[in-house]
Amino acid sequence: MRNAMLFFLLAVGLTTVQSQTLPKFGLSGGLLNTNADINISVLGFNLANLDAINKTGFYIGVAADIAASNKFHIQPELTYGSAGDLAFVYLPVMAKYYATDKFFIQAGPQFSFSTNLNDIKQAIRDVQGVVGNNGNIDDVLNSTAIELGFGLGFDITEKFAIQGRYGISLTDRYDGPLGGSLDVNNATLQIGVLYFF
Repeated sequence: MRNAMLFFLLAVGLTTVQSQTLPKFGLSGGLLNTNADINISVLGFNLANLDAINKTGFYIGVAADIAASNKFHIQPELTYGSAGDLAFVYLPVMAKYYATDKFFIQAGPQFSFSTNLNDIKQAIRDVQGVVGNNGNIDDVLNSTAIELGFGLGFDITEKFAIQGRYGISLTDRYDGPLGGSLDVNNATLQIGVLYFF
């Protein structure tokens, strides 16, 4: 968590140096849906794709908006999300492009740090039990992941906006003995609001 906060402050600081105006700071929050897929393959052939987890919850956090120009902004956030027995800290750094005065599109990297992956652990235990490998799940499940986030948003007022973002995992959370045959990838959908002070 400390590393996530330092990275957030660094992202805001570096972007502010390039900015023409002072950054805006605010709060974000809304609906979170997280989905984890377990892919099983042998010799490169996909045997099964299990939709292991599909949970809905919430996210809350802080955000900054740094205007590099009228059309181009950078929006780093630091959020906590919880869905079922899954909990994450997200650190997205989104590039925002204003297609109109109020409507924007966004894309960028999103780093996630898990604080609780019990639902995913249980799904892997079930798979490992079927294939006959019962290792310690805590030792083989990565707590960090990198995602690619992209989405849309609309500024209702100068201080209040709505946004939706989808994040696709670029890294595999599983690093165990079945690593060549078992992949765990997750995706997140966030629909929420931003309020800037």
